[in-house]
Amino acid sequence: MATNPVVWWRERSLNERVVAAVLGGAALLLAELRFEHREVLGETWHAWLPLGYAALLLLGGGAALLRWQRGGRRILAALFALGIVIGALGIWFHSGGHPLTHVLQMLSAWHLPPGQNGGIKVGTQPPTFAPAAFWGLGSIGLIACFTRTAAARIADGL
Repeated sequence: MATNPVVWWRERSLNERVVAAVLGGAALLLAELRFEHREVLGETWHAWLPLGYAALLLLGGGAALLRWQRGGRRILAALFALGIVIGALGIWFHSGGHPLTHVLQMLSAWHLPPGQNGGIKVGTQPPTFAPAAFWGLGSIGLIACFTRTAAARIADGL
């Protein structure tokens, strides 16, 4: 293993670098979530789900990334798949169990003149699709875990 961080980074595959970037995004999302959920954390258990998941992704994902060739890729894939589940649960909880109603409500904003609130005060309900950020991180992570680079295919003789 290289002792120089620059050399170590250059030895990583594109997929490993993409996963590292996704983990960096998860770190930023964790910081934002901690701020945005500051009040609701004392009110309901499910507000802790995205924070717990993001922390698990950072710690477990960081360790798994270091073992990419020795099972880490599979662990990361499982963690990213869990992100899809966490995102879906978040949308469910943010919409009060009525995601379709909230989708229609969101789409109705396209019919409103700019500056109108459509009878819904800003800040009175959580943003329905904010948890879909986990879908984005999870999807990119899964693509990186399951896509084999051309170099890997050549090395395997495929």
